[in-house]
Amino acid sequence: MAEIRMKRVIAHWTAGGGRASPEDLSHYHRLVEYDGTIIEGTHEIADNIVTGDGDYAAHTLRLNTGSIGVAMCGMRGAKEYPFDPGPSPLNEAQFNAFCQMIAGLCVEYAIEVTPQTVLTHAEVQPTLGVQQRGKWDIARLPWKDDIRGARAVGDYMRYRIRMLLGAEPVVQTNRPTLRFDDQGVSVAELQSDLAALGYFSGRADGHFGPLTRAALLAFQADNDLTTDAVAGAQTWSTLVTAEPRPLRDVTQADIDAKSGIAQDALMTSRVGDFVGLLGAGGLATQVKQAGEAAEAASGVLGTISGLVTQHWPALVLCVGCVVAWVVLRALGHTTRKRRRRDAREHRSLAV
Repeated sequence: MAEIRMKRVIAHWTAGGGRASPEDLSHYHRLVEYDGTIIEGTHEIADNIVTGDGDYAAHTLRLNTGSIGVAMCGMRGAKEYPFDPGPSPLNEAQFNAFCQMIAGLCVEYAIEVTPQTVLTHAEVQPTLGVQQRGKWDIARLPWKDDIRGARAVGDYMRYRIRMLLGAEPVVQTNRPTLRFDDQGVSVAELQSDLAALGYFSGRADGHFGPLTRAALLAFQADNDLTTDAVAGAQTWSTLVTAEPRPLRDVTQADIDAKSGIAQDALMTSRVGDFVGLLGAGGLATQVKQAGEAAEAASGVLGTISGLVTQHWPALVLCVGCVVAWVVLRALGHTTRKRRRRDAREHRSLAV
């Protein structure tokens, strides 16, 4: 391990041809050419420990001190919108060699692989708050159109580096990077995977909407992933090995005390009790009156006959009240149980 300590590795592309030019060599400590050849820059990494003397590799505005600058040769004349990689695009073999080189530097200089310590030039301003001059390297990979944006490329790069260092399980996946408002079969697969782990409770409709975004953010937070609501390679691989989301410790008493829905259900049950009490009382009164009126009739059949023929409207009303009581009480009980289940299974974040 090197005796000198560096804080971070910043990844670039040269915006030139596929081979390193003398100017490229003066700006970066290590460069990877289009065929995977690694080239040493003209400045030593140690030159960037102190930059006040002017003898250092100047690769990142206001962030050269303590930073190792590495670059892939290429992307001359590239345009961000609409994306055009130009006549010297980066390629996958070059990128693989680039990640291998960065992994070696992280080991040599004891640099942890995090978004703050191993990052692309385009991530510097949003991640570290050091203003740059509109640099967008590395925000696209020409051979991998499903990964777009500086953070997505940075996450993919760090994922590959961690795999090389043995810090990530090697999970092969051809699934695309998914973002908010994407649509298709892959989105439905993401929704199904999140639902199986207890994070997504909507319908797997293949549309990356607000519910999918909230579920993905919760999954990423629980599994120590970057909470960016982007389903990239690292998120897909973690979905394979992640444990189901634990149930929340919520009692029925908690639900009844704090949930407006549960309190409405309790009120429904109380109304049912009141209606049922009126119905039962009315039914008892009708039976008593019918019995008194049918003293002259013989036996039980006479009493029942008198009740039905003389008091049937009131009898129907009383029976209806009893039925309403049973239904309302069952509805309130079911609603409270369902509300507790939703809270325990994270279908609703509120108690």
